[in-house]
Amino acid sequence: MKARDIYSSYLLMSGIVCFVLGIGNWIVGAVETTKYQNLLHRTGQTGLEESYRSFQELDHQKNEEVLRRINEDREKYNAARVKLNFFYVVLTGGRTLFLCGLLLMLWSLIRLIRRDAQKKMSTLSGLSRTDNAGS
Repeated sequence: MKARDIYSSYLLMSGIVCFVLGIGNWIVGAVETTKYQNLLHRTGQTGLEESYRSFQELDHQKNEEVLRRINEDREKYNAARVKLNFFYVVLTGGRTLFLCGLLLMLWSLIRLIRRDAQKKMSTLSGLSRTDNAGS
């Protein structure tokens, strides 16, 4: 098998690209998922919503002052949940691309090896026929 056979195989090159992209997505997804899970854990334990319930009757200005911090924390929490979901999709996609790339590479390598072996066997059988005819 020649190097040209390897790099001219579209199936093998597609497998390598999927494999590399899968590894990259898997790593980014794992790192960012961990980061946002930790952020969710920290922002989910503020306890401010319980303290808000003790303020039953406030005027509009005081109400906004009290709620500002609670709303900011809630927005951070919701934004982190959205980002966590996105990076979970990236992680899952990375695993899928990795697996597809691995399977494509293996299948194309087996195909290339079989094609090369058949080519060599036909060449050898052609040589043995000419040797037998000459004898």
